[in-house]
Amino acid sequence: MPKAITFSILLLLSVFGHRAFAQPDDRSDAYDIYRMLDEANERLHKMKYDSAISLTIQAAAIAKQRKNLKAHAWAEAKRTEVLIEMNELKQAEELALYTNKLALQANDSTLAGISLLYLAQAKMYMNEVNEAILVFDKCISAYLGKKPNYHLGVAFNDLGYAWGLESEYERQSQFTLKALGIFEKLNDDGGIAMALGNLSSVYYKMGQKDKAIDFGRRSLLYREKTGDIRGMSINCCNLSQYYLDTDKEQSTRYQELCIKYAMQTGEEERIIHAFITSSLVASKKKDFKTALEYEQHVIGLLEKSRTDLRMLCRRYIAAAFYTDQLNYDTTVTMGYYNKALTYARLNDDKSNLKDVHLYISEYYKKKESYSEAYNHYRKHVLYRDSILNIEKEQKIAELEKVYETNKKDIEIERLNNERKIRQLEIEKQKAIIAGNEAAAREKQNEIDLLSKTQELLDAQLAQQTQELEKQSLESRANAQQLKLSEKESQLRQKQLKNQRNVRNLLLAALVLFLLLGITYLNQFRLKKKLEQQKSLLAMRNSISQDLHDDIGASLSNINILNELVRRNIRQPDKAKEYLGKASEDIQRISESLSDIVWNINPRYDDLQNLFIRMKRYAADMLDGKNINGHFDFAEEVSAIRLGMTQRRDLYLLFKEAVNNLVKYSKAANAVIKVQTENDKMVLTVSDDGVGFDRNTISSGNGLQNMEQRARTSGGNTRISSVPGQGTMVRIEMPLE
Repeated sequence: MPKAITFSILLLLSVFGHRAFAQPDDRSDAYDIYRMLDEANERLHKMKYDSAISLTIQAAAIAKQRKNLKAHAWAEAKRTEVLIEMNELKQAEELALYTNKLALQANDSTLAGISLLYLAQAKMYMNEVNEAILVFDKCISAYLGKKPNYHLGVAFNDLGYAWGLESEYERQSQFTLKALGIFEKLNDDGGIAMALGNLSSVYYKMGQKDKAIDFGRRSLLYREKTGDIRGMSINCCNLSQYYLDTDKEQSTRYQELCIKYAMQTGEEERIIHAFITSSLVASKKKDFKTALEYEQHVIGLLEKSRTDLRMLCRRYIAAAFYTDQLNYDTTVTMGYYNKALTYARLNDDKSNLKDVHLYISEYYKKKESYSEAYNHYRKHVLYRDSILNIEKEQKIAELEKVYETNKKDIEIERLNNERKIRQLEIEKQKAIIAGNEAAAREKQNEIDLLSKTQELLDAQLAQQTQELEKQSLESRANAQQLKLSEKESQLRQKQLKNQRNVRNLLLAALVLFLLLGITYLNQFRLKKKLEQQKSLLAMRNSISQDLHDDIGASLSNINILNELVRRNIRQPDKAKEYLGKASEDIQRISESLSDIVWNINPRYDDLQNLFIRMKRYAADMLDGKNINGHFDFAEEVSAIRLGMTQRRDLYLLFKEAVNNLVKYSKAANAVIKVQTENDKMVLTVSDDGVGFDRNTISSGNGLQNMEQRARTSGGNTRISSVPGQGTMVRIEMPLE
């Protein structure tokens, strides 16, 4: 399995390679094969991976030659385990699927469950967490969950870890506690130690340090009982970090034990982990010199092995930070930072690139080199936004995979239900013909139950479809926000450049009075840039407000409706009602996002595109009420260009007028006309409906909003209506 050492707490996930090999029931028929697999297990325990792989391949070849299907499957299972330990995850995934096929052919349910366990582990370590969780569930429910056994404990433990990767720490603790209960029933001290250690780490992440320390110390006792020096090293490192903020004496004691046990193991991984923990402890004590020495030891080991370039990059960042705290020369500190940049670029590690640029920005800011600080901060922001966008896309891709899988499963279930219903209908008819009313009613009840089950499955699929659509909408909104951030960054860069020019011109003006004119010109240019920036900020604030007020509230409502669907899943009518409401909200969000994106797109600055959109909107609305619409858009108006704000206000005023016409006029005909008068654009919306008396009714929010919006754009709105003679709305917009 992957072995990553980070600043955070390490989890010991599995001890498959440290236990005696399982004893299949046909061992007596293939003694030499299983003896080779026992030897491979010993090599795995000693981390001699190549020889362990070689032995499993030989064992599989012999079993295959003898046509011993079960022995062949066990050999491939052991090779899968070694591949996971070697971090050859893609190969392990393929081999686990093949092993599962062999196990099913050999009718060995235990091995079938173990092969699925390995498959889930491989997917989990490849960050396919959602798929891994599904496989873990199947492994437990279909094969390993019948009675307590070691592999069931490991499956629960790793299922908990997978939920932890999704930041679902409550679920992680729930499944890890189940693993602990199984290991306690089996009196498996190694498994108990593993589960206690993992619970310790979970509670630390949840901020419950007292529980974390308690479980960590209990785990250490079991490690000492079993003589697991490697595990003792991990436990002591973790406990040292747990005590950092509360008891420095205890933190130091466990840190020293951590190094002691790590040295006894002789494993580079454990030694590196111990040195990093020691660096953290020294840093907490403000002993940056000692912290730097530990980091230099780690750098030396990682430079020699070159097995973990990502971790090497992190260590160079830490070393640079400590040299800065110790006021080393700039060349030393920047030398470490440049090394970190080199390895991050070599590994195409956007996460580390993001962090390195942030640290360098802070360093230059401290040195008052603001230009360099800004350049690196800008790069930090670009990498940060890129990572967020990638993570969102990955999340959507995972949801799509799960959705497609569930869709196929539901379709299969549908076909099975239809087949069962047809069979039950036949049996019901036979019962009716035979005069057996009780049997007929029983068959009808079964038919009704299957129908209800299918309705629930359909509702579940619809809910997942809505979730996927919601995630896609959020992704598009985030992408738009990212584009706006990039534009803002470009404006800031230009602003900084102009500020430097202005400063230089002001300094030169002290010597040459004639340069005041040039200084004034640059100030004027700067003012223009600031106005552009304010305009952009206003646009961003407007979009942000629209997203928050309309889309944010709708998404919250969709979330509530989805929860109501889940709670009423056994009441299909209610569930369908809530799903329908959620669908309406999603449609409205889609239309709002479409309006926002269309409005800020410079391609649509000319009025021809605006008129096309207005005609399409009005036609749809009028057709829905069987109102005959006539459009008169003057040719000369199409050549006019409006600013983004005016274009938006004109479109929103038009929509409000059309909506009011459709809702209240009860008209048979409507005329929508756009023309120019002097320096104004005039939009009129008239109908032959029931009309109303302005003197006898109070102005609602809709009419007030129309008048306010028109005034904001420098125009005005006039509404004339006579009861029984229709209504006319006249909107005037000044032309620039």
